[in-house]
This record gives sequence, C-alpha cells and structure tokens, in this order.
Amino acid sequence: MKDFFPGYSRKSEAEIKNIWQNGIIMFDTNVLLNLYRYSKETRETIINLISKFKDKIWLPHQAALEYNKNRYEVIADQEKTYKEFIDKIIQIQKDLQTTSKPPFLSEKVHDELNSVFEEVNKEVEESISKYCDYLKEDPIYNEIGTLFENRITEAFEKEDLDKIYKEGEERFKSKVPPGYEDEKNKSGERKYGDLVLWKQVIAKAKELNKPVLLITDERKTDWWWKIKDGRNMGPRHELVSEIKKEAEVDFHMYSSERFLSYGQTFLEEQINEKALEEIQAMKRAEMEHLKMLEKERIIKRDRKYKSLKEHHYLRHKYEMLSEQIKEIKQKQEDLMLDAQDNLEVQEYIHNLSIQLAEFEEERELIRSQLRNYDLDVELSEKGIKMKNLRDYERFLEIKKRRKG
Repeated sequence: MKDFFPGYSRKSEAEIKNIWQNGIIMFDTNVLLNLYRYSKETRETIINLISKFKDKIWLPHQAALEYNKNRYEVIADQEKTYKEFIDKIIQIQKDLQTTSKPPFLSEKVHDELNSVFEEVNKEVEESISKYCDYLKEDPIYNEIGTLFENRITEAFEKEDLDKIYKEGEERFKSKVPPGYEDEKNKSGERKYGDLVLWKQVIAKAKELNKPVLLITDERKTDWWWKIKDGRNMGPRHELVSEIKKEAEVDFHMYSSERFLSYGQTFLEEQINEKALEEIQAMKRAEMEHLKMLEKERIIKRDRKYKSLKEHHYLRHKYEMLSEQIKEIKQKQEDLMLDAQDNLEVQEYIHNLSIQLAEFEEERELIRSQLRNYDLDVELSEKGIKMKNLRDYERFLEIKKRRKG
C-alpha cells in the first residue's frame, strides 16, 4: 500500500534517520532571511548547525536569487521594527511617568524603572545602528556566502523556465502544489518562484540520486499536509509522490525549529532550548499577525458585500422611482385636455403633481447617495480616505492649484 501511495504515509524514525545520514539538506529563502530576525545567539546557533552538515547542504538557485533580492528589504524592515519598538517604550514611559514621582512608587523603584528604560533604549539604539551598518557591510551575507560556496544549484535556462511557467498555469488551475497560493498576491512570473525552486530540488535529487530534506519556514498549505484539527502531518503528498516518480528518492521537510532540534539530536548535541524558544516565539507572533490580517480581510469583505447589497438596492429603487415619475408625467399630459372644464380632473392632476414632487425629491436623495458610493469606490481604489464629497472637491481644487 505504501509503495502505491508514498505521500499519504508519515515517515518512520528509521526513514527520517536514513535521509539525515544519506541524503542532502536543502534550504528555502525564508530560512536565510529569518536569520536577520533572530538574536545574535540564535542566529549563530543555526549557522553553526548548518556548517556541521557542510558536505550535505545545497541551496536551490531560486532560493539564492530571492535571498539576494530581498535581504536589503528585510534589513530595512528590522530597522523599522526596532524604531517602532523604541516609540512604544517612550510612550509607556510617558504614561507611567509624570513631572514628579508617582505617589504609589518608592524612590528606589522609581529610579530603577527609569534606569531600565534607559538600558532598553540604549540596547535598541545599538541594534538600529547595527542594522544600518548591514546596508553597507552585511556579516550575515558573508557567512551565508561562505557556507554555500560552490553549493548553489545550477540556474535554469530561459527555455526551461518558460516551460515551467507554462506548466505552472495548468498546475495552479488544478491546485497542484507547490506555489499556487502565491497566485493571490504575486503577479507575472513571480508567482511561479516556489515551483521553480521545487523543480531545482528535484533536479539536484535526480543528479545525485539522494533523498532530500528541505528546510523551509513556509507556512502555506501548498507545501504542508495539514489535517482538519490543524496538525501538520508533513509535506504535501503530491510533493512526496512527484519527487519519488521523477528522481526515485524519498523527501521530507522541516521548519527551522525542527531542523534545530532534530539536527542537534542527530549530532548527539544538547538542544539549545533558548534558541528553540525564540524561533517558536517568532513563529507564534507571525501566526498571530497572519490571523489578524485574515480577520481584517474578512471584515473588509463583509463590509464590501453589505455595501454592494445596499448599492444594488439603491440602484433598483432609483430605477423604480424614475419609471414612476415617467408614468406620472405621461398621465398628467394625457389628462391635460380633459382638465380645462373639469374640477375633479384638475384636482387629480394637482395631487399627481404633489406625488411627482415627492418622488423627484426622493430620487434626488438616492442619486446623491449613489454618487457618494461611486466616489467612495473610486477613492478606495486610489487609496484615498475622505469623509464626503466636499473633502474630495477640496482635494481636487488643491491638486489643480499645484498643477497651475
């Protein structure tokens, strides 16, 4: 049974140990970029562990390419994160402090509190300075370069890439992993990055005829096989089956924290629990951030759906009122010939005029609502937030004056 469906069976300890002993270890871009997000101690622990497998490690060319493209952005993001942290600390300090010592704090604790804030600010400022220096001289880049010297797979030729992109179109339509999740937020050839990396993993496994352990901090379900209760069962069965078919080798995946714990166990070293906790904490923070973004997306979607329903209702009502106004005007016109000497007809025409005025007033109100709705959509698409039409008119006037 297992030979027919290799992807649906979890690896035994013996099978995993065999991959570590006889296979190659390959790394995804995110593992390298996350090194910039760890403390110095945790980063050194991971780099040191990778170096102990120097005869087994390989970096897919696509991972190396994406690392080079994105490392400066990650450095800048870390610098920004540290600055935001300082702002929060300063605000907390302001909230806790007044012009004089808070009456509920002893002099000793008050002085210690100020000292702690000063130490935190000093340490964070040093970290910011360090990341600014990384834009000029990046020691992490140098270490990674040394680690993977002559250990980067060959790049694919343009002809091969074009074939992969074409294959990717069909794979993504059928939700064949990996990479189809990137179709949501990446455009053009960029969305096929994971697929290119995967093809390079297969190519290297086929060339060396060795099983593969891929280390990735990717969380998306187009890489991982997850059951309904959220437990991770390993790599997607399609990936295991595909590499088995193409290269006739076994395949397994680990996250950075599993690589650290299993790698040190494999080498019979003591697991660095502090580094492990830091990686897990960062993972939890990342998951919380993703949950928050998903919640915001759902709220935005629901608000848009509600807005669209309201817009549809207003359009329908506007059209109904327009039809009723047209009918009343036609009726008045038809009755006009009989109204000259007939007081009842004249009174009826007068009543129709009152009703017509009411309908026209209501239609004008709905027209205004529709105009504001269309304006909100236009501004939203342009990323502009304004409260009403007057704000927008003022914005256009300022824009016009600047052009002049």
